[in-house]
Amino acid sequence: MQSIHHSLLLFLITTTFSLSGVYAQTPDALRKKNELRCEKLVFYAQTVNHKKEVEICLVSPSVSYSFGKTGAPNKEMELIVPTDKTSYASQNNQVIRLQEFTVRNGNTTYQVSAGTNDEGHNFATLDVYQGTEQTGKHLAEIKLDPKTMVNNIDHSLANEGIPSAPDL
Repeated sequence: MQSIHHSLLLFLITTTFSLSGVYAQTPDALRKKNELRCEKLVFYAQTVNHKKEVEICLVSPSVSYSFGKTGAPNKEMELIVPTDKTSYASQNNQVIRLQEFTVRNGNTTYQVSAGTNDEGHNFATLDVYQGTEQTGKHLAEIKLDPKTMVNNIDHSLANEGIPSAPDL
């Protein structure tokens, strides 16, 4: 009986430590993991409960967008769209910093936003729209954990063929 308890305890400890690497990894660990799957990682973050993840990558001449269970090889949503169906925007001033990356697939728009708010706190969200982000119906806002975020949204994306959206 004692050996069964010992084996069960060892199994639980091993499982806990193995799974802890899947959730809330440091940005450096996430960047290294995603570089293996991406030509160039544009954005990555996990939801605040760390159960799902969103990833946007350049896979020239296209952009891949995926959303689904953290660490799963196959995601609930995996899209590859031409770069002309995407855009980025960036704004920096003395109060806030904001970057957005938008992926359009048919009549659905996926937009990640990240930055710092007027109190200096980091934030990240994923918004989904039916139609465009300006005139469409807002279907969902998913809060992302900024501690898991890898944000490479910047003006260098123009060199990759990503159009710049009008200023925020």
